[in-house]
Amino acid sequence: MVSEGFAVDVPVTNLDVDDDDDEFRIDDDIASTSVDLENLGIFSSDQRSVLSKIGQGFRKMFSRGQNGAGFKYMDNIELFDHGRSRSSSSFADLGDLTTDSRIKKRRLLWKHLFGFMIAAFLATLIGLATLASKSKFSQPSDSKVLKKPLLSNGTTQFYPTTLVISLDGFHPHYISGEVTPFLHQLLTEETSYSAPYMTPTNPSVTFTNHYTLVTGLKPIYHGIISNNFYDSAQNEEFIDTDDSIALNPKWWGGEPVWSTAARHGVSSAVHMWPGSEVKRYDDLNPMYVDKFNKTELLSRKLERICTWLDLPIGKRPELLMSYVPNVDTAGHKYGISGEALKQELKYVDEYLKGIYVNLSERNLLDVVNVIILSDHGMAPTSNGRIIYLDDIVGKENLAKVEYTDGWPMYGIRLYNDSDVERVFKDMKRNYLIDIHKNHYSIHLREEITDEMFGGSDGKYASRIAPIWILPKVGYSIITRAEMNQKGGKYTPLGVHGYSRTEVLMRALFMGTGPFFQTRLGKKNIKLKPFSNTEVYNIICDSLNIEPASNNGTYTSPSYIQLDNILEEGWKDPHQYPDVPFPVEILDVKSTYDLLYSGDVDTDGKWKGTEETEESEDENDSEESETDMEDVNPPETEPVKDGSDESQGSDDDRHGSDDDHHGSESTVWSKLGDIVDDLVDGIGNMIGDVEEAIEPR
Repeated sequence: MVSEGFAVDVPVTNLDVDDDDDEFRIDDDIASTSVDLENLGIFSSDQRSVLSKIGQGFRKMFSRGQNGAGFKYMDNIELFDHGRSRSSSSFADLGDLTTDSRIKKRRLLWKHLFGFMIAAFLATLIGLATLASKSKFSQPSDSKVLKKPLLSNGTTQFYPTTLVISLDGFHPHYISGEVTPFLHQLLTEETSYSAPYMTPTNPSVTFTNHYTLVTGLKPIYHGIISNNFYDSAQNEEFIDTDDSIALNPKWWGGEPVWSTAARHGVSSAVHMWPGSEVKRYDDLNPMYVDKFNKTELLSRKLERICTWLDLPIGKRPELLMSYVPNVDTAGHKYGISGEALKQELKYVDEYLKGIYVNLSERNLLDVVNVIILSDHGMAPTSNGRIIYLDDIVGKENLAKVEYTDGWPMYGIRLYNDSDVERVFKDMKRNYLIDIHKNHYSIHLREEITDEMFGGSDGKYASRIAPIWILPKVGYSIITRAEMNQKGGKYTPLGVHGYSRTEVLMRALFMGTGPFFQTRLGKKNIKLKPFSNTEVYNIICDSLNIEPASNNGTYTSPSYIQLDNILEEGWKDPHQYPDVPFPVEILDVKSTYDLLYSGDVDTDGKWKGTEETEESEDENDSEESETDMEDVNPPETEPVKDGSDESQGSDDDRHGSDDDHHGSESTVWSKLGDIVDDLVDGIGNMIGDVEEAIEPR
């Protein structure tokens, strides 16, 4: 059956139901909100000297009755791949020897081995000290055992830590000195690294793009092709606002970054990010997960982040992710202009300022990487830009429609697949005589899967409807019955989900912290615009972990490199909002325009561009959509399992580049780790010798 309306693009809980009209909260305390810094001190378990590690290792080997419980993660620097186990024979049970002969053999064995081990350790330490003085330690590219450098804020040690904040629906053009003074300062004066904009993934909706951000995969490869869709292979419908459906792991493919982190022994805390509540089959879930709560104040989000940062190192997450829905909610309700949107932008700006104030109070600005991004922008809607589904499909064919997928793009599934060819032919005929045909196009699935979903060979192709109607930006498709239910007034006033290349759909990206400083060197570096499929690799790179296969172009290193710096004096050839119809925008002097467009009119009135007429040739419905052209750098298909992933030079990603802080401590810690490995090896040797002398 045809869907009865469409939930606005929000995660799990609908942010845009009609009764959600409470006034926006501007928390005046946010700018000064501060969680007291606890005196965490230096954790002695992480500060053991090399000799103390040797001593502890000997005590373990010579202690009676030590069992084979294996290794525990004790906040040290060495990490173990979850898929790899240490031999439990390192501390194997030596048993109880009851005869004098066996006791004498044991004592003789210990006497000879003790002398051998002392000599071996002395020789090894001398050799390792010489090696450390000449070169840095590097991680073999084929090894899963990674080393985490230690950074310090002066009182407390930190592993590499990255905080990712997603501002849903935040267009880069929203930033201004008047409304968002902190973000304006961050872009223009402070030590920040940003791109003019980031290009979202098609379709530009929340669930799809948030999952692309954390997997680096296009929708056809990670499975979340829209906020709601039908899977013909499973004969089931995915609905983002229904927890009982949306949290089933069968819908979610790929490997999200919190699972990649867990695979490398890196802990994570995820606050309301779409997909984070899903319990994965492989059990690689975040250490901490906060469920979605649309009424939560931003001051609470700030406190949550600070609480995580103040935990002891063994419990502290190294990857922190937070989802902020406020701007998206305001955009859906009020469009892309007006005082209500301004107030919500101010509120979010104060929240971000609060984060940096708290980082500064903890002396963490040079320790914690912060990535501020968004999933997509927002476009205005209007009663004057309505396209009726009845007129395109034909009243006689509406009864054949079983499901409609996606929004504002319209995927059509029929009860009988055998009707697809006939219904599409009718739609083409109706299109040719439609006076609104310049404002949308119609396609069969095979014509658009590469551009709109990232490919046609993914295992989730069964989730793509056979017929699609693609409206141009700002236009809305609806049935006449639905419009009557709305009382003749189309809502919401703001919508996204249009082609990724539209100016109005652009997303935000900026970063600060030691990772960016080390890679780019200078202050306030601007990067070329890039696709959001690169973000997963950027996060992995900032944490020194190896990404899973993905569609990003840059993996080792990630996109954050000097080759991708924006040329001096770059100007955007497109002026926001770059639509053919007049529309109101924020009446402020946008920071984006100051940086990339020069001084532009700030009266909040966009007069529109002249709209070009499209040819009435039948083939134009497939070719005329200029917004379907991909103007961004090429993206790659994910590397197939078993193939060369070009990871042979990962040494530069894991611990090189003059590893920013605590390099001396890191070298000695690594020496200690190697000593631990030697202790384990000798312990294994002892077990093997004892096994050999045991009576059969």
